[in-house]
Amino acid sequence: MSAFSFLTGPTAADSWPAAPVLAGMSAVPVGHAIDLAFFFPNEGRERHDALMAETRRHLGGCVAGIEHSLRFALERPDLTSILAQHPEPVCWPTICAQPTLLGPALLSHMQMRAGVTLLLRQFGQPDDRLDETEAEILFPADDPAVTESLVALAMAEGRWLALGGEDDAMQPDLPAEHYAELMWTAAACLMAVVQRASLVDAGEILPAFEKAGWSLLAEHDETRGPIAAADRLVRRLGSRADMPELLGAALSQRRFLLFASLAARRLRMDGAHVADILVMGPISELAALCRSLGGSDADYRHLLLALRPVRPSLTDAAIIVEAERYQSLTEGQADALVNALRAPRSLRAKIDHLRRITT
Repeated sequence: MSAFSFLTGPTAADSWPAAPVLAGMSAVPVGHAIDLAFFFPNEGRERHDALMAETRRHLGGCVAGIEHSLRFALERPDLTSILAQHPEPVCWPTICAQPTLLGPALLSHMQMRAGVTLLLRQFGQPDDRLDETEAEILFPADDPAVTESLVALAMAEGRWLALGGEDDAMQPDLPAEHYAELMWTAAACLMAVVQRASLVDAGEILPAFEKAGWSLLAEHDETRGPIAAADRLVRRLGSRADMPELLGAALSQRRFLLFASLAARRLRMDGAHVADILVMGPISELAALCRSLGGSDADYRHLLLALRPVRPSLTDAAIIVEAERYQSLTEGQADALVNALRAPRSLRAKIDHLRRITT
């Protein structure tokens, strides 16, 4: 999936009036502007589907958590007293009014984690048909470190699954670069409120917000998130992570992040990237991952069925068509595409851009 995510393209453009989409958004790529128009629609439009609503919940929740921390980290009493006059959330309403504050990569990451949450929520329980052999493969009882990692993963996933609204604070367990972008965005929103209320020059209050921001960055631990927890579990499994049965057991248990991390280990990719492909990537990339992992035709159908909550286009008829295409996909073709996917996303995005404008 590129940083300019799944809503871009002729279909999206045709279903949304161009003028409202691009009004006031000339500073961002057209594709990203279309994405933002869908995630932050004008009043009166239909409400979001499940993925959009879940993405907004993650965004709003992380923003609320960061705003609370920033208010607490400010050390100037005159600034905190001004913000105390605005006890209601400030940052999320500001972002909703000015969505171009959000960058494409950050929005893409939030879509991915929202999609994973939907998968975990709708398929949170293991299959009834899971036998004891599969359970023992997935939950080896003789290794305390693995058991500890399993518990940590379950707790981290539980934080994503906790029900709440867009204004309910969520732990911002984001990768460092996304946390920094969202934190500085929140700091700018709070600073704008203070500046309007006090009519003080921005240069006088900027150092205080900058200091508070750097203190939060110094304390941020990106390893507390479920993606990092899944990667840590796979590392602790060691050579057991390469057992052929483990991928199928993880998918049967509906442990999608563990499945993504196991696949990433075998394909020498990043776990978050694999999760991104599972949730939002083109079907061709999904098929390539499965074939490179040695997945049979039945395995691929099982994977497609498991991903239907975040891929509504996968109707019964569509799955039949994709399964037929999968039969003609060779390992060599799949490996070539996976090799390309190992390249940095920014490099692939630039190559795709040049290919589009030169052909």
